[in-house]
Parts: sequence; structure tokens; C-alpha cells
Amino acid sequence: MEKIVTFGEIMLRLSTSDYYTINQAHSFVVNYGGGEANVAVALSHMGHNTYFLSKLPPNQLGDGAITHLKSHGVNTDYVVRGSSTIGIYFLETGFGGRPSKVIYNRKHSAITRIMEEEFDWQEIFEGATWFHLSGITLALGEKVRKVALRACQEAVKYHVPISFDFNYRSKLWTIDEAKPVFKKFIPYFDVVFASFFDANTILDIPLDEGLENATLSEKRRNVFPKMIKKYKLSYIFGTDRVVYSATENSLAGYYFRLNGTDLSWELTEPIRFNIYDRIGGGDAFASGVIHGLLKEFNNPAYAVRYGLNTSVLKHTVYGDASVLNCEDIETFMKANGTAEVVR
Repeated sequence: MEKIVTFGEIMLRLSTSDYYTINQAHSFVVNYGGGEANVAVALSHMGHNTYFLSKLPPNQLGDGAITHLKSHGVNTDYVVRGSSTIGIYFLETGFGGRPSKVIYNRKHSAITRIMEEEFDWQEIFEGATWFHLSGITLALGEKVRKVALRACQEAVKYHVPISFDFNYRSKLWTIDEAKPVFKKFIPYFDVVFASFFDANTILDIPLDEGLENATLSEKRRNVFPKMIKKYKLSYIFGTDRVVYSATENSLAGYYFRLNGTDLSWELTEPIRFNIYDRIGGGDAFASGVIHGLLKEFNNPAYAVRYGLNTSVLKHTVYGDASVLNCEDIETFMKANGTAEVVR
């Protein structure tokens, strides 16, 4: 049976209501979310068998996170319990010209006490079909990175494809702190979700002389083939976002693939949309791409469209994760003319 494993932190989300700022708020709306947990939830709603690997405190807050995951069909057998604190983030939802704001409170959360000896790695990865990880998780401390590295090593051992979302967050660590960690991990990955910034600034993939004033798309076409070749990646995926206001954006998706010296790439047409809840849009894109690749690994054009439409629809759903099934997504793809892919 198919088995998708994701590893990361699930947090308690406390959101202001009615577009209040955090300092105006007298109460908060409670939800749960986190990058890899969101991917597991979204893929579960797409019909996949998903497992979440993490650590949560043995109290009611940890129980609430477990209940959240189980309610969306995510298997929590690989969530160990310990410590006393759950990661928390506060969300101030933007409106008009005022952007959303996030404040983290996760420095001493349970996952920062995680240890590789707490898991049966053979049970986790034997028979698994996909493993997903993000840079946010790698920013959570040395103990978390040790477990993440062990997970990547076990995935490679059992021939499990690994996807990785760079998700660099300056609120969690500096570029200088992130660089050696990303460079250490990236040789393990097959599919990455990355931007020009990730390639050029974090991985130090150089831009050719004379391209400093080139368009962003031209810069990607210059550095991504070098990145794919250097790290033997199968694909790079990502999105271009245009912000018209806090409640109206557009998204386009792209992919890059290198076969020998033959580069194939595409930047899709953008989709413009209104926003109900922006959080988790990138995770929804990743989940849609993973779903598309699991269906047709040699058809990245289909995968990027699936990811793009999943992400756009996620912006209309409250909470961190997409809860839409394949019928919802594919109906939307047909409605906006992105379902057909020229092979």
C-alpha cells in the first residue's frame, strides 16, 4: 500500500478575528498547522495514505494536535510524546495594503527535544513511497537536524524519493546559519521547491556575468540547471506570486528538469484570485505537485498545474492546510483551462 511520510512540527495557531491586529485582540481563534503536517493533511484528502513523524507534549495541547491530524486521515503512529511545550504561532491577518504578520513562540517546543533513538526507522521507511521535509524543520535546532538527517539516510536506504521545500525563514535563523545545513542536506533530495534566492544566496550557485539586471525568469534559467546538475536533482518546482493587496494575489507555477544537457522548463500562466486565508499556500502547492508526480512522474507539466491549482484553492479555505479532494481540484483546473497538458 502507498505510504507517504512527512517530518516536521505541528503548532498551535492562534489567529486574530475580524482582521484585528494582535495588539487589538482580546481573544484568538484556535487551529493547528505546520508545513509538513499541512502537506500530510492535503495529500490525505487527495486519497493518499499519509504518516506524520514528530514529537508533541503529553498534554491536552498535544492531544489536540493529534486529534486534528487524525480528523483529516493522517496516521500519527510515528508521533512520539515528551517534553511539556507545543510550538505556537500568532497570526494577524492582513487586509488591503496591510500584510499579514506572524509571531513565533516555538523555541523550546517538544520537537526540539526529539531524538533518533525514539523511532523504529525500518518500520517507518520500509515500504514507504515518498518522504517530505522542509527548511523550517531544519531551522529548529541541532537535535531536530540529527533526526531529519537520519530520516533522509533511511529514505535513501529504502529507495524512497525525497522532496524538500526550502522555506527559508529569517525569523528562525540567519542565512549564514542556514547555508551549511542546506548544503549538507540537499544531496539527499530528488525534488526540491526552490526560488532563485534559494539557489543563488543560500546554495551560492553563481549567476553568470552580465545577468545582474536580467528578469527573474532569466536568472532562474541560468542558475537552476547548474543546481540540478551539481546535486543530481530530478526536478525543481516553485511559484511566482504577485501581490495586489493582502486579499488579492496571483500565482504562476514553474518547473525545471535537466536530462543530460537538455533543459526543459515551463512558467505557467498566472491565476488571479481572492484570499480568505493565505497561510499554507506553499504547502498546498507542494502537496499538489507530489500528487501529480506520484500519478505521472515523467510529466512535470501536469504536476506543476496540479500544484498551482491546489495552492490557489487553498487560499479560499480557512486553516493551514488544503482539505480539498481531487474532484474539487480537477474541476477547478477544467474551469480555468489548466487541466489539459500538451505532452
